[in-house]
Amino acid sequence: MAPEDVIARTFAKRCDEARAYLRREMNARGLREEDGWQIVETLRGDGRCTELVMRPIHLHLPWPEDLECVVEMHEDQFIDSHCEP
Repeated sequence: MAPEDVIARTFAKRCDEARAYLRREMNARGLREEDGWQIVETLRGDGRCTELVMRPIHLHLPWPEDLECVVEMHEDQFIDSHCEP
């Protein structure tokens, strides 16, 4: 397998794990998809690191500011992830 494939698979796996964690936390807080809650994903970066930030969002309700997951890919192709609360 090419190194690019390994990096892509690792990044995708970390993203899937972060989404699963976020959904579990959202469900535990009563932020259910059937009630209009979704996960929004945004990219941010500074040239040395690109981050995929995942947060719960609702179109009409305030979202919890203390709940998010971030998957990072650094310029040296190191991939890391962390979730808060």
